[in-house]
Amino acid sequence: LGFMIIAIGLAYRCKLAFVYGIGLVTVISWFRDTPVTYFPYTDAGNTRFNYFKKVVDITGVDKILTPFTKDVAGAGLALFTMLYVDFLDTSGTLLGITNEMGVIDNGGNFPRSREAFSVDALSTVFGSIFGLSPITSYIESGAGVEAGSKTGLTAVICGFYFFLSIFFAPILASIPPWAIGGALLVIGSLMMKSLAKLNFNRVSHAISGFLTMMVMPLTYSITYGLIAGIGSYLVMEGTFWFLSLARIQKPTDDAAVATIPRRSSSEPDIVVNENEKCYRNDGSDAEGAQK
Repeated sequence: LGFMIIAIGLAYRCKLAFVYGIGLVTVISWFRDTPVTYFPYTDAGNTRFNYFKKVVDITGVDKILTPFTKDVAGAGLALFTMLYVDFLDTSGTLLGITNEMGVIDNGGNFPRSREAFSVDALSTVFGSIFGLSPITSYIESGAGVEAGSKTGLTAVICGFYFFLSIFFAPILASIPPWAIGGALLVIGSLMMKSLAKLNFNRVSHAISGFLTMMVMPLTYSITYGLIAGIGSYLVMEGTFWFLSLARIQKPTDDAAVATIPRRSSSEPDIVVNENEKCYRNDGSDAEGAQK
């Protein structure tokens, strides 16, 4: 329901489509006597409902600082794990969102990327001091981008609302996961247009891109998707390079080359490659053949 509401709203260019979809599903889920209630008559449901009834609540800050460990070896392993997980997760998220904004150049970079990654890294460091999970960019930001977000002012306003959420945590914590799921499905479907830039005529590109796209939802992790895609690409390209040492020619994307049959047996075929440059099979120029 939420998915369809958001999709129809976006079709009509409604900037509040995400709000309507998430809000309606959330309100419906708050009624206890429905099959889709977030507060079923169970121990877990009653606990959530009792917290929801508080409306306003401020959690104590007596445990604001996390206890630090003296296990250097364990801490080192955790740092290494979080390094590649957070780095790949942030890279995939930022590139996906900025690509949706249309600010990525031909080299795959976006403006002020160094500042964006630095802020994400510093936030993770300071958040760990207070025992928080990695404070990093999330793909849910794609909803704001789709609504028209283009500048950092969006982040400032979101930060203000996060501050208010400290006091209204019982309400916001009662938004069911399936209310947000519809919005994420819409974001994913809109990002599919990036696949048009993938070179499917080259096997290493097509396979790695497919694995990246499929592993992410199956493992619930952007990181695992990137590892699968990058890993498969490196294995294939490394194998091609190794075989080239034995004078086995590397595979190319010559499948993208199309041949225009000749009109008579005396004329050579006109070949159009993927760059839309024309030449004849006999080596002569075919200037104007594109027309």
